[in-house]
Parts: sequence; C-alpha cells; structure tokens
Amino acid sequence: MSTHAAVPAIELARGGGHLKTAGTVLFYVSLAVLVWLCCLRIDHHHGRVAAMLGIGAIALWRYTWLSINVGRSFWYRFVRFPALRAHADRIPLAHACPECLHIIIPTYQEQPWVTRRMLLSVTREAASLPCPVGIYLATGSAEEDAIARDALAACPSNDHIEVFLLRQNGKRSGMAYALRAAARHNGSRRSLVVLMDGDTVFGPGLLAKCLPFFKMNPRLGGVTTNNIALTRGPGWYREWYALRFALRNRYMCSASLSRRLLTLTGRFSVFHGEVALSDDFIERIEADYASDWLHGRFQLKTGDDKSTWFCLLRQGWEMLYVPDAWIYCMENAGPRPAFESIGKMRRWFGNMLRTNGRALALGPQRIGVFVWLMLLDQRISMWTSLVMPTTAILLAIAISPFILLYFLIWIFLSRVAYLFTLALEGHALSLLDLPLLLYQQWIGSLVKIQAMSDLRRQQWSASRGDAGSGAPVLFAHVQTALLLTGFVLLVAMIVL
Repeated sequence: MSTHAAVPAIELARGGGHLKTAGTVLFYVSLAVLVWLCCLRIDHHHGRVAAMLGIGAIALWRYTWLSINVGRSFWYRFVRFPALRAHADRIPLAHACPECLHIIIPTYQEQPWVTRRMLLSVTREAASLPCPVGIYLATGSAEEDAIARDALAACPSNDHIEVFLLRQNGKRSGMAYALRAAARHNGSRRSLVVLMDGDTVFGPGLLAKCLPFFKMNPRLGGVTTNNIALTRGPGWYREWYALRFALRNRYMCSASLSRRLLTLTGRFSVFHGEVALSDDFIERIEADYASDWLHGRFQLKTGDDKSTWFCLLRQGWEMLYVPDAWIYCMENAGPRPAFESIGKMRRWFGNMLRTNGRALALGPQRIGVFVWLMLLDQRISMWTSLVMPTTAILLAIAISPFILLYFLIWIFLSRVAYLFTLALEGHALSLLDLPLLLYQQWIGSLVKIQAMSDLRRQQWSASRGDAGSGAPVLFAHVQTALLLTGFVLLVAMIVL
C-alpha cells in the first residue's frame, strides 16, 4: 500500500487541503516581507547585524539537526517503508497471524459511547483474523463491566474471539494482571500482544497491516502506528493535537530508520509474545521505578509505555513504526482547554524525562548512535528552544528594541519553512499552526524544565483517577526559578 494513499480522508479534509496550505504559507511570507520593509526604513544597522549574527549562529546547529530528521523521515516514508510494505503484503494473512493474539485493554471511567466505539472497532478487526484472539478488558467498577457487556452484545459474535473481564486497581496493576491472565491462557513464544488504551479506536485493517512485520523479522520486539486525534474542544485545541501528531509522525519515521523508536505508544502497540509475556516485562509494567537526586528512588505511576519501551531497548529488540496504519484517539479538551494542554505536556514530558536518562545510560553502542542522539536532544531541547527568544529580548534591551522586528522575520521564515516540510508529509496547514508551533516549543520548554525540577510528581487529569500522585514541593519551584535564571545569565554572557 502506498504511504500517500494511507492518510485517511478525515485528515486530508482537515483545513481544506493543498489550497489552504498554500494560502497559509503565502500569508506568513507576506508578513515577513512587510516587517522587513519596515526594518529597512529604520537605520539601526548595528542592531541589525548583531541580531542576525547572534540569533543565526545559535540556531544553526538546531536547524541542521532538524534537516537531518526531515531527510530521514522522507527517506523512511517514501523509500524504505514502501519496500517493507511491499514485502509484508506478499505474506498471506493466515501465515502472518500468530499462534494467538492477546489484546490488553485497561479502561477507567471512559464515556459509555467511547467504550462502545472502541470495543466495536476491536472486535471488528479481531474477527478479520484467522487466529484465536483473546480480549482482556480491565475495568475499574461493576458499572463499567455492565457497559462493556452491553457494548459486546452489540458486536458481531465470532467463535475464535474470547473476552475476559478483569478488575484493575490502577492502570499498571491492571495491565500486569491481564498479561498474567494472557500468559496462563496461551503463553506461547509465537503469540503477539497488543497493549492499548480504553479510548483508542482501531482504523481499518490495523491488525492486518501490523502483524506481517513480525514474520518478516524475528528480532522485531514491538510495533506502533500513526495516531489521529478525534478531539472535542475549541478549534485551536484540535489544531494543536493535529500538529503534535504530525510532529510525532516525523520523528517516529526518522527513528524507525534505525530500527528503534523513542517510545512504544501506550495508545496502541503490538509486542512479541516472547518479551511481552515474560516475568521481566510484566514486573516492569507493574512496579517500575525511577531515581531522582532529591527524592531518591520512587515508583512510576504513569508512563507505562515508556516502561515497556525501555524493556525492549535494554534487551536489544528491534522496533518499527508503521505510518500507513492508524488509530483514532478520542480526546476531550474539558472545560479549561489551555490548562488541559499544559497538563498533558507536563505528563508527556515528565514521563519522557523519568525514563530517558536510563535509556541514555545504555550507550550508543547498545541502542544505536542516531537514536542515542535523539534521546540526548530530548533532554537539551528544552534549553535550545528558548535560546532565540531569550537572545532577542536581551539584544532588544541592550542594543535596540527594533531587533525584535528582525526576530519576527526570522520566526516567520524559519517556522513557515518548518511547517511546509510537514505539509509535504501530509499535514494540512492552517493559520493557527505557526502560533501553535511556538506554543508547543516555548511553553512546552518551560513545562519541561518545571517537570525536570520535580520528577516525583506524576499527575493525570482528575477524570483518570490519579489526581493525587505526588504533591508539588516548594523546593521544586525554587529549583525551576534558579535553572531559568542561570540560563538567562549564560545566554547574556554569550551574546552581549
């Protein structure tokens, strides 16, 4: 299947397609030209040179790294992966299927319509496979059991599908309980295991597109796929999610070229039975931990997908990203979308920072040089993303406020070029994408720094049942302030 044809119609329709993309690029380039013409009418030559040299030199290596990832992403999507897909399509589905497929679904306080839609998609895809399928649904209450039974009663019946209702006491323990039940039911090394969330809806042909890759490569430990957000909330929140998933798609493709990934997404990933049903894997999901210089060793409550990813990474398993298969993520912005977006970034970045240090400690020889550099970039990008705005403000204060105009030109041109490469990869641009990209980079960096200051704190939204997993401490806020102050002083020493 061509990767061009794989993008679902709902995504192509978003934003009006190519015409809107061209209009967005033209709008921002015109703004850049207008600001440039304003600058030419003002004689601030000294400030102009200082701004260009200061900002340009600091940004050079960042855009070099970006260009490398864009090139690798293009090569994977349009050269490497189509060859893999052609090979996979030649494998008959009956031969591609495992001895048994286990589908683990922890769900907690989801809306009934979400559970019904999720289960309908899962049973539909499971019924398309000619192998035994076990669905292990770990719920949080008897009420959720009743909702699940009603939803399953409306799904088409199939003799080779078995459904097991389990009770969870927290997501991690529920997943571990379900995995042990799957191992008792059929613990064959030739089985495969799906780990997914209760708000995930399968795209068409999802399982059939993913399973053949395990037959092609015996060392393949895990596979994850493209994500598409179906979001309830204001327009900007929906656009922010779409932009985030477009960026995710890029870096997943780039990493997959090295047969490793940066995460095996908890929303949907498929694992080799040999690793997923092992005691080490199950115990790491159930009771993983991290260490912090201030709080010492503490148990991880969130980030189960990072735990499973690290387990495969440490054992040397290969990983694969499948861009032409997708899932739908059912998202809700809630009553306060801005706070919700910051909360999500804090959880994402916190999970990353709690795990990424031990992955770096494995070394480039173990996980590959490029993926090791990607992990290193995850840790330092919180600072590099803030270098340009900090430099511009310092130069504006010390030399001339008109330097901010040149900074705006750089923002318009560089970020529009950045977004245009996403459009070439299938993302439909909108006028909101540029401010949302800056929000993701700048506010996201501040959130990441704050999360790094208190790695012990882990919090989902209250609706997910984990509102009190670690109270903030005063020292964490003091540490954040000290880190930011030191960063500003360092940038000032370099550019002034």
